[in-house]
Amino acid sequence: MIQLINMKRLSVAGLLLGVMLFSTSCDDIVDEQPVSELAADNFWRNNKDAALGIAAIYDGLQPTYRLKHYYWGEFRSDNFAPGTGSANANDLQLMANDITSGNGGVLRWDDFYTTINRANLAIKYIPQIDGFDPKLLAEAYAIRAYLYFDATRVWGAVPLFLEPVESADQEVQFPRTDAATIMSDVVIPDMLQAEELMSTISISDAYRFSQTSILALQADVYMWLGEYDNAKNVLDEIVATGEFSLVDTPEDWQNLFLNDDGEGGGPVKVQEGPELMFSIAFNINEPRDNPEQTRANRSGIFSLFFAGLPSYFLSPILENKWIEKFPIDSLGWVTKYPGTTPPLTRVNDDGETVPVYGDFRYYFSREDGLDGIGSTLIGEARLAKYNKTNYSQDLDDSDIVLYRYSGMLLLLAEAENRLNNSVRALELVNEIRTARQLPLVTEVEFGATVVEREAYILDERQIELLGEAERWWDLRRTENAIPTLNPILDTLQGGVPLTDERLLFPIFDDHLIENPNIEQNSGY
Repeated sequence: MIQLINMKRLSVAGLLLGVMLFSTSCDDIVDEQPVSELAADNFWRNNKDAALGIAAIYDGLQPTYRLKHYYWGEFRSDNFAPGTGSANANDLQLMANDITSGNGGVLRWDDFYTTINRANLAIKYIPQIDGFDPKLLAEAYAIRAYLYFDATRVWGAVPLFLEPVESADQEVQFPRTDAATIMSDVVIPDMLQAEELMSTISISDAYRFSQTSILALQADVYMWLGEYDNAKNVLDEIVATGEFSLVDTPEDWQNLFLNDDGEGGGPVKVQEGPELMFSIAFNINEPRDNPEQTRANRSGIFSLFFAGLPSYFLSPILENKWIEKFPIDSLGWVTKYPGTTPPLTRVNDDGETVPVYGDFRYYFSREDGLDGIGSTLIGEARLAKYNKTNYSQDLDDSDIVLYRYSGMLLLLAEAENRLNNSVRALELVNEIRTARQLPLVTEVEFGATVVEREAYILDERQIELLGEAERWWDLRRTENAIPTLNPILDTLQGGVPLTDERLLFPIFDDHLIENPNIEQNSGY
C-alpha cells in the first residue's frame, strides 16, 4: 500500500476526525464542533454534512501548503540567496538546484493526496444529497483542480485518483498519468465545472473558492498553457466584477501581509485589504494539531522568511535590481525621476521631515526597513514582508496568499503583451505604479518588442509579488528559468545547472518504494 494514503485517515469515518472549522467559514458551519467518527452510510445526508466535508478539504490545505507553497514557488528562483552557515541543509538544496530525492520536507505528497481524496469524496457524495448546495460542490471541484494543477507543475506526471479511497482493499498503486492528460482531462474540466456550479453565486470569500477566485485559477492555468486569449477573457471578467481594488498607501500595502506587532509580545495579525482574493486561512485560536510533533495547522512563514538562523536572505541580485529601478539615494532618484516626490518621509536627527527615496515596498519587505539600509548589508537581509520580529512558529497564523488582485493585473498585462496589445499592457503596469505612488513607465522604457516588454512585466511582478511564491512559476511559464538561473548557479558552491529535465522536482524516495508502478523523474 502507498503509505501516503492512510486508510484510517481516508475512510469517511477517519476523514473528518478532529476537523476544526476556521472562523472565516460560512455562517451555517462556523459554529460546528469537531466531527466524531461516522460511518459512510451516516454521512453526506444533507448540506450540513456536505459543508463539514468541504471544511475538511480546506483544513487539508493547511498542512499541504504551509511550507511547500514556498518551497515550490519561491526558493528555486532568483529572489533569495543562501542564508547563514547554520541554515537547514535540506532548505539550501533548493537554492543550489541540488534537490535530492530524499528531501521529504519538499517532496513528500502524503498531505497532498489526503486532501485530493477529501475532494473526491465530496465530488462523489454531494450530488447524491437531495437539494444539494451547488456552491459546495463547486468548491470541491475547484480545490481538486488547483491541487492537480500544482502536481503537474511540481512533478509532471503523477498518480491520478478521481474516485475516493474508502476501504483498505481498494487499489491505490496507480502508475503516473502524464501531465498533459491531467491538465486536459481533469484540471480544465474541473475548473470549468466549478465555474458553472458557482455561476449564480456572486458572494466572495477571501478564504474559500468563489466565482472570482475560480476565474483566477483559470487565468493561472491558461497562462501556464500559453492560451492567452482565454487568460485575457477571464482576467477581464475579474476586473469587470469591481470586487477588488488596489491599495494606494504604504500602510495599506503593508497591512495586506503584516502579522507582527514589533514589540515582542506575540504577533498581531492584520492581513486584510481589497487586493486579497483567496488565501489559505490559519487561526491562532485553533488548537495545534499533534503538539510537540507537527505544526500542521500553523503557517510556515515565520520559519522560512524570518527565522533566527535563516536559510534564505534576499538575493543581492534582486536588491540591486530594485535599487537600480528605484534609486534610494537623492542624487540617483532626482536624476532618474526629476520632479517626482517619493511617498515616504522620515524625521532626521535634526528633527526635520525629509523624503525617503526609493520604493516603499523595498523598505517594507527588507529586514530593519528604513534603519537597515547600510547596517544590514545587501545580500544579508531577511524578508520582512510578513513579520519583522522572530516569533515562535507555534504562534504563526499567517495566511498564505494564493491570489492577489495586483498579481492578476500584472498577469493580464503579460497576456495583453503576448496578444500584441502593448498599449493596454503598459496601462496595466502603470495602474500598479500609480497605486504604489511610483513614477509611471514610459513607452520607451517599457520596450519595443514583445520579449522586452515581457521581461519588464516579469520584473514588476518579481518586486510586487516577492515572497508570495510566484517567481519560480513565472520563470517556468515564460521559459526564462534556465537563462535566468544558470548564471547564478554557476557562482554558488555546489550549484547544479538547470536542465529541461531538472525543471521538475524529483519524486520522493519513499513514494518510489511504496508504489513500484512509478519511476523517478529523469535527471535525478
